[in-house]
Amino acid sequence: MIVFKSRNDVLLRTRDGRNMVIEEPIDLISDNGDFYRVPAGAESDGCSIPEALWSTGLSPFGDYWLGAVVHDAAYRNTLLKKSGADFIPAGLTKSECDMLFLDCMIALGVPLKTRTEIYQGVNLGGWKAFKEDRSTVN
Repeated sequence: MIVFKSRNDVLLRTRDGRNMVIEEPIDLISDNGDFYRVPAGAESDGCSIPEALWSTGLSPFGDYWLGAVVHDAAYRNTLLKKSGADFIPAGLTKSECDMLFLDCMIALGVPLKTRTEIYQGVNLGGWKAFKEDRSTVN
């Protein structure tokens, strides 16, 4: 299970209430011992759930939001992985990004039904976002 080494109440700033910039790093360790960091300055728009579904209880922000921040950083290849004394871009595949999000949601205690719906959404519908995010990374 993922272990978050950072607080759950991460500092962030936003201008529009939806898009945010992380003000401090978010650190986590994966099941296999990989140490990841979402660096300060990383951006996220929360969980990309269509607005039509917000009334069902799924919205951009819920108990899964910290996992969504990690997922956004992974898609955008701004997620860092510890390599020796340094951090380097994690360079995860889309499938690895989606699995990391699922693992984060499990660690955060997101109910099975909710995490399954969100994971299936990004797994099936996230290709466009993944390609766009990777093409805009410097």
